[in-house]
Amino acid sequence: MAFSASVRRLLISSPGDVPRTDLTIIQQSINRWNGVYGEQFGSIIMPISWGTHAAAEFGQPPQKILNRQLVDKCDACIAIFANRLGTATKLHESGTAEEISRLNESGKYVAVLRCRRPVDATTIDLAQATRLNEYIAGIESSALILDYANDADLARHVETILVAAVSREEARNDFQLQNTQTGEGSTAEVWPHVDSVDRSGKRNWYLALNNTGGGPARDVRVEIDADPANGDPWEIATERTGDGPDLGVLAPRSEVHFKIYASLASAAQVNCTVSWSDFRGRQRNTASLRLA
Repeated sequence: MAFSASVRRLLISSPGDVPRTDLTIIQQSINRWNGVYGEQFGSIIMPISWGTHAAAEFGQPPQKILNRQLVDKCDACIAIFANRLGTATKLHESGTAEEISRLNESGKYVAVLRCRRPVDATTIDLAQATRLNEYIAGIESSALILDYANDADLARHVETILVAAVSREEARNDFQLQNTQTGEGSTAEVWPHVDSVDRSGKRNWYLALNNTGGGPARDVRVEIDADPANGDPWEIATERTGDGPDLGVLAPRSEVHFKIYASLASAAQVNCTVSWSDFRGRQRNTASLRLA
């Protein structure tokens, strides 16, 4: 019997040394979850991976193409590591690391698993293993990373992740709908500010958009202006595609982060204007921001 459901894209991200059989188990676990829980949750999970869904394209770095074609369209991510971190991209330690960071900064659910199956030590690339261990150590303070050593543990982790990811998304959607229907309580109020994080002695800067209001901010757009005499405007890595918004929806009382790319030629201070729509119509706030 037919039922209505939301289709949610789940990115499966991993370096090349993760066993192919593990990826098959993840696919089987998703299929089983859809059959057992899909109607109950009103959700169907669609697994997405570059090996299956990416289209060959010329003209941009590979990871940038993958981000546009696949990553930015996903609602959640399961990232799996074994003994390799992978090949570095222009911006991050590896493609999987970039996908983790990009989706997390967009407010998406990200789960990280580590394969601990027995492996012949002579087949391990020590340089890759060292890079992976350093990366894992760097994100452990902001992530619960779970290990698995057999098929049963992996399948159990995947099922738990799917329930958690879908439940969080449903709760956020219900909250947005409730506030949208309450009239005055559904106003959004979005302000920008700058956050920074030190990683391995390197400081990374992020533009944070904070919705302090009781309703969702939709069609969120960011404009960065700088006095030419003071330097160039900052570049912000948002979700914008073509003429679309930088962010489709910013949930009430939530915050998202977008990486700032600044060079020696960039202005130390800029004016940041954030505009969005709520039940009142188009709204905007402007703030002066500094890289301090």
